[in-house]
Order: sequence, then C-alpha cells, then structure tokens
Amino acid sequence: MSEKESLQDKLKESVETADKFSQIFYKKLDMERHAIDKLYLDTATLSWNGNCIEGGENIKKFILTQLPSTEHNLQCLDSQPLPDQAVGGQTTVMVSASGTVRYDKKSAVPFQQNFLITEKDMKWKIAVDTFRSQ
Repeated sequence: MSEKESLQDKLKESVETADKFSQIFYKKLDMERHAIDKLYLDTATLSWNGNCIEGGENIKKFILTQLPSTEHNLQCLDSQPLPDQAVGGQTTVMVSASGTVRYDKKSAVPFQQNFLITEKDMKWKIAVDTFRSQ
C-alpha cells in the first residue's frame, strides 16, 4: 500500500469514527448523563466555556451538577487523524463539531466543540474536550 493510500484510509477512518462518536456523545450528554464518564479517559481534561475540569469522575460530576439540561443540534462535523509520531503511536483523532444547543428548553445558541479522542481497549475515549457556546 502506498503512503497516499494509507493516508486516505486514515482520513476515511477518522470521518467514520467522528460520525459514530458524535452520535454517541451527544445522545449521552442530552439524555444519558449518568453514563457520560464512560466516554472519558480517567486523565481527561474538559474546558467548558473557560472552566477547566480534570479527570473523568470530576467531568461527570460537573456535567451532572453544573450544566442545565441540553438539546444539541449538530450542523457541522470534521475530523483529522493525528500523525502517529505526534501521539506516541496511539491511534488518535481530532474531532471538531459545531451547531446549536438549547439549555433548559430556552432559545438555541451556537456552540463549537473540539475533542481529541484516542483508542483504548477497542473503544474511543476522550482525552481532551474543549467546549464554547454563546
């Protein structure tokens, strides 16, 4: 397989991964928050509108106790595989998502979210999550 074909395969895999991952993530965030920590590494970090939270359990606690109910409408999704040498050979994908979010059934506001997700035990886990809304 040529280098070009290998890169094309990685790009295709990252697009499929981002699509599946985003469906699972936003379903959990909007309707199944009690299980959200299963998507994060124990060492994950979350930056939510400038508030930094470290660790999967702390992220779950923040989402359960600090965030109002949400309803996300994803309008744009992009992904990029990270080069193996940049992440120590660990399969990692950068995912960018944007759209609108409703808090407590109020008017929708724009949001933008970036993830670094990595494969662990045959499952995708969030290593870094950065969220911004207006």
